[in-house]
Amino acid sequence: MLPRILSIAAPLFVYITLAVLVQGLWNERKKFDRIALALATAGLLASFMVLSPAHRLFFDEDTYINIASNLTKAPVAQLTLLGGPDEITVSTYYKEPAGWPVLLSFVFFFTGPSEQAAFITARVFYGATLGAIYMLGLTLFQSRRQAAVAAILVGAAPVFFWYSASAGTDIPAAFFAVLGLWGIFAGNAPLAAAGIAMSAQIRLELIALAPLVWLAPKISIRWKAAAAGLVAAEIAHVAWLLSVAPEFARAVRVESAFSLQYVFQNGAANIKYLFNPLLFPAVVTALAIAGLLRKRSGEWPRWLLALSVVAVSGVHAVFYVGSFDINPRYSIQILAPLALLAASTIRRPFFIATLIASLAIPQFGGYGVPPFVQTLAVDHRIASDFAARVGSEDLVLSAQQEVFLNQGLRAMNSVLASERADRLDEQLKQRKVWYHAGVRTNLENSEDWDADQWVKSNYELHLIDSYEVDAMKIAFYEVLLKPINR
Repeated sequence: MLPRILSIAAPLFVYITLAVLVQGLWNERKKFDRIALALATAGLLASFMVLSPAHRLFFDEDTYINIASNLTKAPVAQLTLLGGPDEITVSTYYKEPAGWPVLLSFVFFFTGPSEQAAFITARVFYGATLGAIYMLGLTLFQSRRQAAVAAILVGAAPVFFWYSASAGTDIPAAFFAVLGLWGIFAGNAPLAAAGIAMSAQIRLELIALAPLVWLAPKISIRWKAAAAGLVAAEIAHVAWLLSVAPEFARAVRVESAFSLQYVFQNGAANIKYLFNPLLFPAVVTALAIAGLLRKRSGEWPRWLLALSVVAVSGVHAVFYVGSFDINPRYSIQILAPLALLAASTIRRPFFIATLIASLAIPQFGGYGVPPFVQTLAVDHRIASDFAARVGSEDLVLSAQQEVFLNQGLRAMNSVLASERADRLDEQLKQRKVWYHAGVRTNLENSEDWDADQWVKSNYELHLIDSYEVDAMKIAFYEVLLKPINR
């Protein structure tokens, strides 16, 4: 019942939050500095020139695009499990908040649902984040030089730049978190409340930043209460997520998805990552610590920045895959506060030039993509190529049905099919059905693997194409309605 309520309430809270955010930005219009626009433009151009428009997350980006496409038709956050571009037969409320799909849906209203539009939107948010960090730094330091340094430190970090072309949630969430911090330090209550709330509505762990609004001395009690109201839907989302966490843990074959037992392991891995100069601008980490420990009077903002790092890192620490070595993109959410703390320690041009020059070190290390992610990328490309061969009235059965839905096809989730065989039988009586056995079906005892075994045990499959990538098999079959030992 709660997911159905949230599927309607979550987008509604996003719309309200965006309206408040616009008011907060309007209040800051007279303080706008053109250097922020220059930094944003430079970041946007660098992303277009260096990075190709391709998926970085498999298959999360397809999920967000599908939900956004559905939001253009009705203000309900739903992921299609069975249906087509203009027909949703079975849907579900997704585990991630609705904020990013809502933002994409605004773009899709004008462009139509497309991966290209999503990738361009992602790059715009990357550039905008650099501009927002500059404005936040200018508020904190009253120095254009130090504010620009903070923005450059973030923009040049390998992980941040790599995901600038990703239609995922990481950079948009960081952008709104920076706006929220800007509002807190500028005493702009609407911007503080809506910025922090919007960041949580995009990435749920950023709800840990909500208490920062209550700690801000320049924000009135009325607006602190309003800030709490704006994250009400996400508090309900957290409650729902915790209630289904045991089922999620069983699906991914772990004892617990969230537990204190992961803190030491994740914490040690995260510290190692943040001080590894080949993966992360480690000098930023070192200078951030130095900036925090320096004794100054009236420097409460640096402690609030540090608290934001600790709060978000704490959520990641209790997650079973919350370490930065497994998911480097999680570090994106603490990069801006670290860069601001680092920039606060230096003023002289020589030291600033040395700091910026040190950013070249992690570039030599490059941003390594794990082999399994590379295999997922191949799977995604092959699936997209196969989609071009499927008839408009056909249906594709897959654990990653979003890939085919976003290509304008009918599709059905294979896990749903294993639970509702009558639904698949009905489709087989009406149209030709193809089955995509992707990379994840090779992971024994996983949810995709279980569904794959069920399909192969209960239906006659005719092999169409087969590929082997890094010892993992990807196959496409035609499914025939000939149940065997059902």
